This record gives sequence, C-alpha cells and structure tokens, in this order.
Amino acid sequence: MPTRGTLPASPPWREDQVPVMFIHGTMASPGNFEIPARLLARRGIPFFAPGFGERGTGDLGASLRELLHVVDAHPADQIDIVGHSLGGLLGLQIAQARPGRVRTLVGLGACYRGVPRRPRFPRLTRNLLGAAYVQLTEVERFSDAVPEGTRVVSILSDADAVVPGASSRLGEVVAVRGVRHERLPQLGAAIVQALGY
Repeated sequence: MPTRGTLPASPPWREDQVPVMFIHGTMASPGNFEIPARLLARRGIPFFAPGFGERGTGDLGASLRELLHVVDAHPADQIDIVGHSLGGLLGLQIAQARPGRVRTLVGLGACYRGVPRRPRFPRLTRNLLGAAYVQLTEVERFSDAVPEGTRVVSILSDADAVVPGASSRLGEVVAVRGVRHERLPQLGAAIVQALGY
C-alpha cells in the first residue's frame, strides 16, 4: 500500500513548548498527518512523527517499545500525542507507561479497546498482514485507564467502518459526520483545536 502525504519540517523545539507526537495506524505512515502538521508548523508548534513497527503491522509490544524509546529520548518534560487508529491505542499505552509525560492525547478513530472482529484464519492473517491485525482483536489485553494528568480527546466519525465507536470513545468526544476512518488524520482544524491551539 502506498504512503499518503508528506510530513513538513517541524519548527525547532524550545524548552517552554510541548511538542506534538503523531502516531500513525496500521498500514500507514507519518505523512498521513501532513495537514495538521502544516497547521502546527504555521503556529510554530514543534512536532515529530516516527515510523514504527513495519508501518504499524508488527508486534504491538515491540511497537510500543520502539515508541517509548522515542519518547524517552526527547528532552521535553511533557508531550502531546495525536494517534490515528492503532496510534491512539499506542498513545494511551505510552501515557500509561509514562504517567505525567503525556499532557493531551487526541485519538482519531482510536482503537483504545481493540477491534473485536476475530479473523477466520488468524495464522494466515498474521502471515499476510502482520501480527498487529490479529493482536488488535484480543480485546481483553487492553486497558482503557487514563492516567491522572492526561487529557483525552476522541475524534470519531459516524462513517468509520473500521473501528467501532465503543472502542474509540474515551474522554472528551468530538463527533464528526461522513469522514471515513482513513481520512480522519486529515481533519487538521479539528485536531489542532483538540490540542488546544
């Protein structure tokens, strides 16, 4: 699957700023956040968007460790996270693993509680699409506990046919109409507003 979008250059980070970390979903890439990243750049807000886990298809535990390494390496005391689909789940897990580090988490069709659709052929699905596609259906493994000090805003759409609303509702909810799941990262104005800018 081709990547979509090109991430612009981030403004330099200053110690008085909270940078934004964009986390893409499965079969996706950092460029998916081109529109909100451009809006942040115009406001002088720094951001970063690591690629991880074989475009988000790899083992969820390994992906979380990759992203925690990125977070731990950043000198900012706090970060904001914008996560699409799997990226929202991983953003919540980062907040749980590093209490106090994530100020705001904006989930875009985030699968905080997994995706309760078991594949008919799990081994084949894992081999063809990646471990994440099977692991996301193991809903009992996910905790939706929000750490103290982290604000969660969930942007979800009535046209999302990938992640059910029951999985993506957490914290403050912003409902949009007619936006397909894969288009949620393009809601630049809504994302920037949810971050408080």
